[in-house]
Amino acid sequence: MKKFLFACVICMLVCSCDSNSRQYKVEGNVTGLEDGTVVQLVPMSHDGDDAFAEATVAGGKFVFEGVVGDSLPFPICVNLMVKDAYGAEAFMLENGDITIDGKATKNEPNEEGEKSFYQWEVNVKGSPLTDKLNGYKAKRTELDKLYEQYHEQYADVINQVSQARETKDSVKMSQIMETEQYKAFDKAEKDFFNNVKTTFRGIIDENKDTYWGPMMAIYLMSYFTTNDKEMYDSFSPQAQQSWYGKRMIDEIMPAGQAGEKAKEFALKGDDGNQLGLADLAKGKKVILIDFWASWCKPCRNEIPNVKKQYALYKDKGFEVVSVSIDTNEKAWRKAVKDEDLQWPNFIDQLGAADVYKVKSIPAMFLLDASNLTVIASGEDARGEALAAKLAELFAEK
Repeated sequence: MKKFLFACVICMLVCSCDSNSRQYKVEGNVTGLEDGTVVQLVPMSHDGDDAFAEATVAGGKFVFEGVVGDSLPFPICVNLMVKDAYGAEAFMLENGDITIDGKATKNEPNEEGEKSFYQWEVNVKGSPLTDKLNGYKAKRTELDKLYEQYHEQYADVINQVSQARETKDSVKMSQIMETEQYKAFDKAEKDFFNNVKTTFRGIIDENKDTYWGPMMAIYLMSYFTTNDKEMYDSFSPQAQQSWYGKRMIDEIMPAGQAGEKAKEFALKGDDGNQLGLADLAKGKKVILIDFWASWCKPCRNEIPNVKKQYALYKDKGFEVVSVSIDTNEKAWRKAVKDEDLQWPNFIDQLGAADVYKVKSIPAMFLLDASNLTVIASGEDARGEALAAKLAELFAEK
């Protein structure tokens, strides 16, 4: 009896250690990958994380074996990718022996300097969590099919709209929009995106009590805005505190929430010198950081409001710092001149937008210049909300 109990204790200890292990082993047998090709495991996220594992293909086979670092969750959703190429296959990396069988089709780039694209058609075995993930993938695949179907059905009117836009023929565009074919397409388009919204939200809500909620939100959605704060708030504390939950809120509120310390960044001026947030805020009371681009219509639509607020409060300690994510410096300089921006302007050369996890623009952050804490961000730092907040901050006392 004592031997039996002792054996049970040992078994429980071993099983307990096993369940908490961060070790992994993945064996791949995938045709279409040339010998010497480097494949990687990359955390599935919106943040462009580095690969944490690499393997070299030999005879279509590769093996990943190691330990997931403490900075990453386990189990973790990963993308199987070819190094320096586009295209990925997502699966759940968990304890146990996982095998990946199938093929990868390489599509060469259309232009010199572009990356190749790999289309993966593989089966993942030995991972129950991947089976769960695949169930959700199937729902997205069905949506992809619906998208292709109605785009094929209305190909003629879609082409007409595209041509009218390319030629900037507003008269022709108005005529097209009055046709029954366009109205049918417009309805199909709206119905499709409503279907997408309902399906995605259903998957996320189904998992709001665990890390799967924010994980699926990251998997299904390309980016988050402050409008997605309501979704995040619906998650359980456990889900919010998970690695995926923290990634999600960092993107929704990239500079932190009101009252939190703003994230430091660096900008390079025309003289080549670098300026930090503290340099820009020196001698000011309130500072507005505005991430924008010359080609962004909503950004430029917001400029008259910012100029109005700047005129009202610049002599009272209000500063605006515009940070463009343009890749075309000439276009950026022309826009600054055309808009007659009188405050400090920079083109982002040192990754300030990455620090603030800017996924869409305009992205605006209102800061207390004295202690560099966040006052407001997102929609709360634009339009009427910005005007109201500044009026409150600079009210005569």
